[in-house]
Amino acid sequence: MVLMKLPNGYGSVVKLSGKRRKPYQVRKTVGWHYDEAKDKQVQDMITIGYAATRADGLQMLADYNNNPFDTKAAKMTFSDVYEEWSKRKFPTISESNVKGYTASYKSCEPLYNKIFKDIKLVDLQTVIDTCGKNFPTLKKIKVLFNQLFDYALKNDICNKDYSSFV
Repeated sequence: MVLMKLPNGYGSVVKLSGKRRKPYQVRKTVGWHYDEAKDKQVQDMITIGYAATRADGLQMLADYNNNPFDTKAAKMTFSDVYEEWSKRKFPTISESNVKGYTASYKSCEPLYNKIFKDIKLVDLQTVIDTCGKNFPTLKKIKVLFNQLFDYALKNDICNKDYSSFV
């Protein structure tokens, strides 16, 4: 099988050593830096993902080039999104609202380390059902979910807003 060269700046699909379920790494060069130890320019690469076959890897690379996404945003947890959102939101609201959002966030402990784009309706509903709080607090938690998902959608961290179904 003859493999065609991909266009310059497009990215690459490389096979990794060892017995792996997804042996093909899909990556793209994002810049260069000078490595003094090697005394030459070295590529700065981001990993887009891993694929089971080369064809799957090329499809993943094509999808990425059609609609580039921030690879760091794809790995953000619930806590990371809350921190980013709160840096922007808290200076513009009252102290009592800040305390309310902070209390609501503390009720969401099961979601802290979960990747934000992987959070589904079941996860949000579980937090609401098991937190044992009264109605006004549950309403504040739902408002927090709405705010976080709105922020995440605007910043391409997730693709769908599940908070409206809670």
